[in-house]
Amino acid sequence: MRDLRIQASRWQAQSLPVDTEAGTFSEPVLPASLLDHSVCRSVDFLYHRLGIQVEGESNWYLYALSLTGEPSLWVLGVFDTPGQVDFFLSLHTDNPLKVPALRQFDAGPGWLRLGRDGELHYPHYSGVYQVGLKSYRVMPVAAQEGMFNASYGDRDHVDYLGQGSEKEVCLLVYGHFDSRLRGCKLC
Repeated sequence: MRDLRIQASRWQAQSLPVDTEAGTFSEPVLPASLLDHSVCRSVDFLYHRLGIQVEGESNWYLYALSLTGEPSLWVLGVFDTPGQVDFFLSLHTDNPLKVPALRQFDAGPGWLRLGRDGELHYPHYSGVYQVGLKSYRVMPVAAQEGMFNASYGDRDHVDYLGQGSEKEVCLLVYGHFDSRLRGCKLC
């Protein structure tokens, strides 16, 4: 087994960007559901670790904001613990192609913010990961809040991977991605 190391700076606590009306300088009220928001930096990416309590369950998101080329935000995954976040961060900093990151096409400068009402706005584990003609798509199910569909496409062939919560779909994508890499007959 390889000795993976995080090739980025240490995690540092980061304040949340706040939506405020012009001229209002009141101190924001952080939501009780916020467990952590930290950042670290590598040569090519600024990583964000976001811990949120949702319906009594901890969700730990890992985001990568590209610092080179076209500005892009990627969701690397949603996990149960900060230790899992660190493991996948080490995979990404060791070799970005070992982690299928979902690109957030709609994310702009305000991709993470705290509203005046104290509600946290952040991208969920959905989007597209594409390398060449192969891609993973994770999309929210319109009729069921909190549910997502995952599929894998290779040229004109599409495999439906399943439906589930963000964490379940993240595991489906990683499981499929890992089995494809391990099952390569050309290696």
